[in-house]
Parts: sequence; structure tokens; C-alpha cells
Amino acid sequence: MSVDVDERCGATPTTAGPRLALVCAAVLAVAVLTAGCQLGSSFQYVSHRAPDGVDAFFKVPNDWTIFNTDQVLEAENGKLGPTQLKQISSGEWIETMTNRPRVTAKGSIGIGQRYPTALAEVRQLAASERDALNFAAMRSELLGTDPLTATSGFQVLNYNEFASPGGIRGIKMVVNITSTTPVLTFGQITAVDANTNYIFAIGVGCAASCWNVNAGAITTLLKSWTLKEQAP
Repeated sequence: MSVDVDERCGATPTTAGPRLALVCAAVLAVAVLTAGCQLGSSFQYVSHRAPDGVDAFFKVPNDWTIFNTDQVLEAENGKLGPTQLKQISSGEWIETMTNRPRVTAKGSIGIGQRYPTALAEVRQLAASERDALNFAAMRSELLGTDPLTATSGFQVLNYNEFASPGGIRGIKMVVNITSTTPVLTFGQITAVDANTNYIFAIGVGCAASCWNVNAGAITTLLKSWTLKEQAP
């Protein structure tokens, strides 16, 4: 999956190639749990259980609008029937979210400018992806390129790799996308399960000035993103 800078950032989105909302890799399993509920008075709770038993969950501010997988896919492809939605998603779980006023699902796709937009995904890795999966591939999961090895266009502000006792491993990073005007700031966390069967990612971004204004909400969203393996 890759993130495009959308027309709100002064670029023209493409219909082929990397996109914020869709992953081209085949996925075999169907998502089994998606939930949204209130956490106190300030946040919504979003969770998803992958078929391998790993739960992903995070907090989203109450004033952010959340769009589910079907809404995102229809925003990308037009009105779809149940069979078409199933064929296109191939079992991938994806949600987008933003605090942009009066936003539609289509308006939540891509990196925002005045308002932050976020994406969360869970998808099964193809056999070829499993063989080649490394930290560089995780860094490229949403942006379509590795900011750490790109010769231009990115300024890496923060980067860490992590591993849990259960075998989950991944990366956390915050980068400036300097090839755009204005400069965009993008934060991403990507991880894989112990058996490298599923990839889990969350990313959020907007113009650098917008990032500073919304730093509290963005930081809460990213820091709350958690993976938990269920006991067999």
C-alpha cells in the first residue's frame, strides 16, 4: 500500500500505482472484528482482529470522522455491490479518518494539507512479500518508497525499530515530505506478526504547520496504536 499526496497538496492523484486507500497485493483471509466505541469523552476506540489472532487497536479523537473498508473502496472505485467489494478488498481491512469538516470518504484519502488524515490497514502478505519482508519494506508500506534510502524528497525526523517478546516486530518513523509545497509531515508505524503472515500499519499526515497545531491528537493516535497476540 502506498500513500499519494492528493490534490489538496497540489499534486494530481494517479489511478494506477501507489494509493493511500488500496493495496494491490492479494489477501486471502477476511477480517473478523471492527469496533468503534467511546473512551471517556474525548476519544473513540477502533479495533480489528486479524485471522491470525492478532488484535490491532488505537484511539481516535471524537471529532474525527472514520470511514470503513467498504466506504473507502467505493470512494476509490464508485458504487460497488457486495461481491465486487469482496473481490477488490480480498479480505484487507482498511479505515481512513480525519477531522476535516464535512468530509466525505473520498476527501479522507491521501495526505491532507490543512487537516490531518490517517489510515489504518491490516492485510495478509503474499508469499513473495513474506520472502522479501524487511524493515525497508515496512518503511515503504504506506509511502511507496523508503525515506531512509531515498536520495531526495524526505527529511527523517524520527526513526525506531522495535520487537516484542511474542515475535511482533516493526518500525516507527516521522518524516517531512520535502518534495511537496507546502512541506508535509507524516508519521507511520508498521509491524508484522511473528510468522510474517500479516502486516499492520497506521499512518497520519498533513502540512507541517497543521501537524504542529494537531500534535496532541496525532501523537495520541500513534502512541495508542497497539498490537496484541491472543493466547492460542
